[in-house]
Amino acid sequence: MACTQQQQLICFPRVRVQKKWFRYFNDHKDFRNEGTLHLFSLMSLFSYANFRSNNRRFDTQTFMEGPGQWICKLSALPRILRVHSKAQALDLLTYFRDAGFLDYEILDEETGLLRYTINDWKKHCIHLEYNYYSYKGSGFFFFPLSVGRLLVIASRRNGPLVFSELDAIMDFWLHTVLNEPRVQGSEFMPVVYYSNMKGQPLLSYSYLAKRWGWSKSRVGRFILKIEEAGIISRVSFSSSRGSVISPCRYREMIYGEDCEKLSLQRIGEILGIANVIEPIGDAKDLQLSIQSRVPSGLIVYPGGKSLRIQVFRVPEGSFFARPVPLVFYSSLDWGKSVAEDGFYRGPPKSGHDGERG
Repeated sequence: MACTQQQQLICFPRVRVQKKWFRYFNDHKDFRNEGTLHLFSLMSLFSYANFRSNNRRFDTQTFMEGPGQWICKLSALPRILRVHSKAQALDLLTYFRDAGFLDYEILDEETGLLRYTINDWKKHCIHLEYNYYSYKGSGFFFFPLSVGRLLVIASRRNGPLVFSELDAIMDFWLHTVLNEPRVQGSEFMPVVYYSNMKGQPLLSYSYLAKRWGWSKSRVGRFILKIEEAGIISRVSFSSSRGSVISPCRYREMIYGEDCEKLSLQRIGEILGIANVIEPIGDAKDLQLSIQSRVPSGLIVYPGGKSLRIQVFRVPEGSFFARPVPLVFYSSLDWGKSVAEDGFYRGPPKSGHDGERG
């Protein structure tokens, strides 16, 4: 059933996450989880917690799971938390307990059975109208943004703040807005937006490097990596203006496959930083020239205009199944090229007109 909610605002206290999308990162090792924030690991524990009470049976023993609790074996935690060993998983649980996010107890030392309880679960999740027993591999779970902010504070107490790759992906998802009146372009597409961006969802490598504790080169490699994997789509602009980043299939995952389809063609004009050429009426008027070297003559035909060309590919077997842009050319003025200004960059002209004094 599609959700009737049609907005994701900056001021929302919690973010809804589809479990199927989230489980992809639990089960695949394409992205690393080595950092000091541990956002993805904490979200994993939220994703497994129950919305309502439930009885769990292990061998001959039966245990009660209350709202915000989950019972599991210690051997299952390394895959869930994306760490390398049971010792690391137990250390991470202790870190979250000491920071005030949860509590846990060992139920059976011999089998390694334990139960953890998310603190303030009733405050964040229990009062929602669509509250029901949540199956571990389907449906949605909720993650409060206030908990994410407290996690950042706790991490900074222990040293420099460094996001892992999975933390960065979750950071994008948690800060995606849609139909937010204060954010330009969000009525046309879900966009990643942070509260100090003054209404324009334009992200630069410098901004993300400072936020994640990375170098700009690492941010650039990472953005290309998740773009090629089909996790995000990106609209890039020239100069140092930055890019508009949108999680792929966000609307479909939140509102269902039958959600309203988007037609994003004028995002540059909406943001006020680009002009868009109208669609071509007759394909016969279009001339294409593909060159792998520096052109020897004028770049633009007389009377012609420079066009933006975008090439897509669909990753085979990708869970996200979204076309990925391979080439994206953009300019602040698409209807005018340097050749139209009389600026010539071809080889030196022969004759007296082309001689240099």
